[in-house]
Amino acid sequence: MLFTAAILPPPTADLLVVNAKIWTDGALTQNSVLGVRAGKIVYVGKSTQGLRGPKTQVLDAKGRLLTPGIIDAHTHLARAGVGFKYGLDLRVATSKAQFIELVRMKVATLPEGAWLSGRGWSTESYKVKETPHRNWIDAVTGDRPAVLTRMDGHSLLANSAALRLAGITKDGPADPPGGSIERDPKTGEPTGILVDAAMPLIQTPSATPLQLREGLKAVVAEANRFGVTAVGDIMDPLAVATVREYASSPNRSIRFGVYLQSESPMVVGMATQAKPIPGWFEPRGIKLYMDGSLGSRSAFMAAPFTKPLPTQPADWRGLPRIGATNGLYAQLIKSAADANLQVITHAIGDQANKDALDLYAQVPSLASRRFRIEHAQHLLPSEVGRFAKLGVLPSMQPFHKADDGRYCDDVIGTERSQSSYTFKTFLKSGAKLTFGSDFPVVTIDPWVGIHTAVTGEILGGSIWMPEQNISFDQALDAYTRTSAYAIFREKDLGRLAPGYQADFVLLDGWPYAKNGTKNLRAKATYVAGRKVF
Repeated sequence: MLFTAAILPPPTADLLVVNAKIWTDGALTQNSVLGVRAGKIVYVGKSTQGLRGPKTQVLDAKGRLLTPGIIDAHTHLARAGVGFKYGLDLRVATSKAQFIELVRMKVATLPEGAWLSGRGWSTESYKVKETPHRNWIDAVTGDRPAVLTRMDGHSLLANSAALRLAGITKDGPADPPGGSIERDPKTGEPTGILVDAAMPLIQTPSATPLQLREGLKAVVAEANRFGVTAVGDIMDPLAVATVREYASSPNRSIRFGVYLQSESPMVVGMATQAKPIPGWFEPRGIKLYMDGSLGSRSAFMAAPFTKPLPTQPADWRGLPRIGATNGLYAQLIKSAADANLQVITHAIGDQANKDALDLYAQVPSLASRRFRIEHAQHLLPSEVGRFAKLGVLPSMQPFHKADDGRYCDDVIGTERSQSSYTFKTFLKSGAKLTFGSDFPVVTIDPWVGIHTAVTGEILGGSIWMPEQNISFDQALDAYTRTSAYAIFREKDLGRLAPGYQADFVLLDGWPYAKNGTKNLRAKATYVAGRKVF
């Protein structure tokens, strides 16, 4: 007996997006219709035939650009939540006087006995570019301890009350390995600036569980507002419980690829023991630090800075982390590889990047492991091509270029700046360029980062290093398809295609117009087919 297969109609969609200009896989397509059912994409094409049912919700895109949800490969949502919701934001200060006034106003709102905490200052944009001093804030904070972190997270300003509680005086303690306590060169008194490994000398009060939960909700909402639907989030092991709780909730609206950050030899074990919530909370690996930052002059350079801070010696090359020099990182990298975990390593200075690549090069089958170097900002020319050769992903944050471009030539010299932020060179070499924000160091808004990568425009409006500019399509691909690869989600995230998660963004603005990336904004954000912004 001859049987013929029945031709089944396509399933009706729960959500149907029509009249869209659909972008995916690095290019604008001719498709205009996207169908979603049960949280996944079931159709991408030009026709609605068979997709519209009696309960189908229809979204008219009105000719707007529809892209995959942004995957921010490098964030600190779990760490940033409490400060974002409750702390002082000093990013808006443009002068010493405004800095002090913001501190005074915030102190007036705090209950008695509460510490003042905040972040975001960077005096590089001030007319007078002096480093903050505890004397700036002592008068307005009094006996209330205050800790204010620089925008890059690699140095802080503490007032005298906080220094006293930490036992930091002109007599000690000595600088810890990988850190520095900035002191007056004449008196030896601490200025209040602590850099990198010296920062934990000040133990701030722990947040309450309620503050952790509410803070996380606040930063997730901020991410969704800009079209971010998944993140590679770097967190303290103690934050895992809070993030898992969020990822288990019915109102979850962001997907977490998780990287544990700790100097403990036990961090690999902690990462392997973290229990996933498939699709929403997926432990991927561990995060290491090779050095600090350019702004704090703690990036580890092969040659001295051309302009160190006033408290630093003329031959200052930055601060390599102790784990990079005492064998700890080599041990952790081997243990992580043995456990099939991904390693991502912060490296900003050119020497730090070379040292990180040298450590990775000892790992068998390296290319298949998708190890990443986070930032990869300033490179020795000889090292740029090693990323593609080794299969190491350069995980970069394009909006950092907008900040560093204001002072990079002064700090390391024009010649070394030529191999900084090598977006185009990486792509030409065959490296898988991956983008993120490093929130809360800068805004989580991906569109300002894309604008920087496309135009070379830095803060203040100047153009810097335009020879490394890339196209809008290349920049968005680094924030979608390649970022999905970077967190091992390329089979269900980062593309608009049948079978993929229905995470997408409807945009306001047209990036292909002249200077069209300047004002791009998310009009609406969907996660698993549900509108979250």
